[in-house]
Amino acid sequence: MDPFTLGLISIGAAGGTLAIVGGLQNIGVKINEGAVMAVLETTKYGAILYLLKSMANLL
Repeated sequence: MDPFTLGLISIGAAGGTLAIVGGLQNIGVKINEGAVMAVLETTKYGAILYLLKSMANLL
């Protein structure tokens, strides 16, 4: 998978997750915001590491 595709997928997944979490909060489900933020941050750092790995292959 190239870095551009990974970026599109990760941004789409993060946006979808936040939309679902927002919808659940609106209907009254209690959400652990710390856990949601931890997952999003982990995904972000994983994508950055993947991008760096892809860039290292270009050198």
